[in-house]
Amino acid sequence: MKAITIMTVAMLCFPAAVGQVRTAEDDPHWPEQIVKRAFDEVSSGLRTSWSERYLARLGDSAAPEVMKLIVAKQPTKENAETALTVIKMSFADPHAIRHERDRNPANTLILLDYLDHHTSDADVKSKINSMRDRVKAQTTNPEPKNGS
Repeated sequence: MKAITIMTVAMLCFPAAVGQVRTAEDDPHWPEQIVKRAFDEVSSGLRTSWSERYLARLGDSAAPEVMKLIVAKQPTKENAETALTVIKMSFADPHAIRHERDRNPANTLILLDYLDHHTSDADVKSKINSMRDRVKAQTTNPEPKNGS
């Protein structure tokens, strides 16, 4: 009788537990961790498929995390270029962005304005303007990566 009761309770609890499966991406600190790791990698000249894959899911939610890093590290030419690479990776495939709200580049455009305002290097300013145009175009009319 005791075994039947335990099995019944387990069977009733198991479906409830399965319905509540959470992934690492559900953690509110996940974007911060992804962006910090990617920023550090790109700063040192690396790009890993792990960072590229997870950044591509963040879209606009990467921008506030990049802004925190830029403000903490100072907006130097190198940091601005690293930020641009992280933004590019975050919008590499708009269809892969996990949350619909993050397909709109509102925070990203604010970050780009901040970078533009805090740099005097003409080459970086040109890259910022190109990135601004690219992000706007990708999110206005997102197309699959293979062009089909």
